[in-house]
Parts: sequence; structure tokens; C-alpha cells
Amino acid sequence: MNELLKSPGFLVSTGTVGADLSYLLAVIFTVSFLVAWRMAKKGHGTRHHKLILVSMVSMVLYFVGYYYARSLGALAFEGKEGFGGSVETYENVFLPVLNTHLILVLFGLILTFYMIWEGFRASEQKAGEWVLKGGNLNVSPQKFRRIILWIVGIGVANHLLQWIGRDSFPFGAQIAYILIFVTFILIVSIEKAVEKLLPDGARRHRILGRATMVIFALILCTSTATYLMLYVFYPVTPAGT
Repeated sequence: MNELLKSPGFLVSTGTVGADLSYLLAVIFTVSFLVAWRMAKKGHGTRHHKLILVSMVSMVLYFVGYYYARSLGALAFEGKEGFGGSVETYENVFLPVLNTHLILVLFGLILTFYMIWEGFRASEQKAGEWVLKGGNLNVSPQKFRRIILWIVGIGVANHLLQWIGRDSFPFGAQIAYILIFVTFILIVSIEKAVEKLLPDGARRHRILGRATMVIFALILCTSTATYLMLYVFYPVTPAGT
């Protein structure tokens, strides 16, 4: 699988299958989320609910499959070797754009998982249609602690299984798995902060939903800029050409 992802790309000849697939799916997922947001603004709650859920599940499956195939290696750290521009352009343009992209992706993932969870809790079905319901939306301290303990327990179990079931468990992969489960803890922890600022569940979903869509639009912009710089404007020229 890793060799396939490194083979020549199908969008541009200087890219790779992995980079092209990653960018193409980023476009598809972002467009899907924006379309679902538009549906919500028009009052099509059920259509919004279904499209968001399908898009989210698809994105998670892609993320798990792709990064597991890459041993959870961060492509960001391959950028310097794969960047064909000058050192000044790399340090002053490419790296700031890339770092902004990674920060936005982190916030986007946290907010997306949270919004799915919060969306189910802040909505109900009436006459077969999903609609937001008003009223305070809180998580009890007992339930909050149970969720945190479950995440920690699953994280520890995953680490043990990785140690037992794999010939080697690289330190980079260990850190990546830890960051994933820390992200899940952050997702749950957002609830305790947000429920004080936005106690009404419906209003919370609308405000955070808009913020999430803006972040995803910015993610697509920075992803496009990164892809163009790596594989279109400043590709690495093979030796001897």
C-alpha cells in the first residue's frame, strides 16, 4: 500500500497517488460539509443530518486507512525534502502556510467530532424530520468522568495491542496514537467549557456550526496552496534532468 501511495500521481505528473488522493478527498469532504451547511440554513434538517453523518464517517474511514497505511507518518515532515523551491521560499512562505494548515486541521477535527456528538444531543425527530431543540444542554460530571476514563482505557489497550501485535512500534507512531486519543479527550472537554458560554443547545449548534464551516473552508484554501507549492510551482526536479 505504501508503495502505491508513493507512485506517480494522477492529477499532476510531479505528484504522488497519496498526495493526489489526499487533496482530492479534501475537496470532496469540504464541499460535502459546505453543502450540508447550506441545507441546514435552508431548514432541511434531515438532509443536513444525513449528509454530515455520511461525510463524517467517510472522512474518518479514509483518515484511519490512509494514515495506518503510512504508519501514521506525518506528511508534513517530508515537505523539506520534497520542496523544490529556494530556502527563503520554503521558510517564509511554505512553512507558514503548512503550519497554519496543520493547526486548522487539528481544530477542524476536534470541532467536527464535537459537532456530530452535540448535533445528536441538540436535535430530535418530529414527524420524521430532524430539528434542533431549544433548552440547556449539559453533561453531568459523572458522565463526563466515565467518558474520559473510557477514552483513556481504550488508548492504553490500543497501545498494548500495538506492542504485542506488531514486530516494531516506532516512536513516531506511538506519539501519533497518543495525540489521537488526547484529541478525543479535548473533544469531550470542550463540552464543559462551551456549555457555560452557550448553554442553549440549538444556539450552540448554529454558532459552532458556522465556525466549523469557516475553518473547513480555510483548510481547503491552505491545502490547495500547499499542494500547488509542492507539486506544481516548486516540484523537486529529478536528478539528471
